[in-house]
Amino acid sequence: MRDPAGARNALQSKLADAVADFISKNPSSKKAIERASESLPGGTTRAVLESDPFPLVVRSGSGSTLTSVDGRAYVDFVSDFTAGLFGHSHPALQQAIALAAQNGFSLGAITELEAQVSETIKNRFQSIDLVRFCNSGTEANTYAIGTSLAYTGKKKVLVFDHAYHGGCLSFGDEMNQLNVPYDFVVGTYGDIEKTRAKLSFDIGAIIIEPMQSAGGMRPAGKEFLLFLREAANTLGAVLIFDEVVTSRLDFHGLQGVVGVTPDMTTLGKYLGGGLSFGAFGGKKDIMSQFDGKSDSRQKLSHSGTFNNNIFTMTAAAAASTIVTKGRIDQLNTLGDKVREGITTIVSDIGKPGQVVALGFGSCVGIYFPGETGDLLRELCFFYLLSQGLWIGRRGFLALNFAHDEADIDRFLETFKEFLVLHM
Repeated sequence: MRDPAGARNALQSKLADAVADFISKNPSSKKAIERASESLPGGTTRAVLESDPFPLVVRSGSGSTLTSVDGRAYVDFVSDFTAGLFGHSHPALQQAIALAAQNGFSLGAITELEAQVSETIKNRFQSIDLVRFCNSGTEANTYAIGTSLAYTGKKKVLVFDHAYHGGCLSFGDEMNQLNVPYDFVVGTYGDIEKTRAKLSFDIGAIIIEPMQSAGGMRPAGKEFLLFLREAANTLGAVLIFDEVVTSRLDFHGLQGVVGVTPDMTTLGKYLGGGLSFGAFGGKKDIMSQFDGKSDSRQKLSHSGTFNNNIFTMTAAAAASTIVTKGRIDQLNTLGDKVREGITTIVSDIGKPGQVVALGFGSCVGIYFPGETGDLLRELCFFYLLSQGLWIGRRGFLALNFAHDEADIDRFLETFKEFLVLHM
């Protein structure tokens, strides 16, 4: 007879041992976080990095490897939450940043780099006629929503459960008290009928991730995105695809994969070559609101001291030469190998359905369904860490260009060891 309580107690005991082992092996990280906590609430300025009993503190990164202040090396499968597409210390990006440092830091003027970077973005994304730069994906999504509402003259914004569009635009199980005060309508991600019930003609913007990242590497599916395309047309709303993460999954973004074209697209993360970057763009008639010389009925002002800063523009121009269709396709093949490998391992050890691998291309989500899934996910994180593999604690891998077949084989072998030991 199954003993759920007994199974849970056994896993809790194993997890306690794993946490104790982590603490004993990382005294310098513990000391660093204690110091940081004297001046930073929680010891960090980035909520996603908060971690019990304390987060690892990193000293350096090279290729696919991070080294902690305790001198331990880890294959980095987090890749800065998808932003680190190039791996660490990519020589072409190092060279670009060094060059930028020789040309002046804060010029406060237009350079030719803005045109160069904007042209590469237009070349990749069919939905973008004109584009504006900013400093993060959060900014890009905030501006895209505001631009859409100004264009439509409406007030409501359709978003989706478990969506993450930035620190002030997140919709998890609990209300984010820092969300910008738009009039949000929350639809059900991937569910046409439940979302249809929320539609109304006072919705001026619809924003969606074609695949949720923080929400669990969940693809929306082509049918759902087509439904939203038709809904936006009917309601007179602007359809925004948040491709801050998903643009790394195909040269033309997931919009290119599914064949659904939004009115606006937001970008960020890796496109800045590792520096802070954001962009929002779309149809000419929408984006012309920012052109003071256009005949647009609405004039919008969007400024920002570092929107075109020389470091980001130089790095972004260099990054655009690295991000080719061939490199993205190659990396997606490695991601497919991870998902297929997990499925095969689970079947081989006689546990079909007890671990599920989702996602698309180079982004992989790992789920442990069932009553003890939360404990298994935590235990998996600490086990892999003890073996020198760093994955996202919430259960994901984001591959980068520095990863190779050997990294994937090592992950799959270690993941199988974990399942054999603990399931």
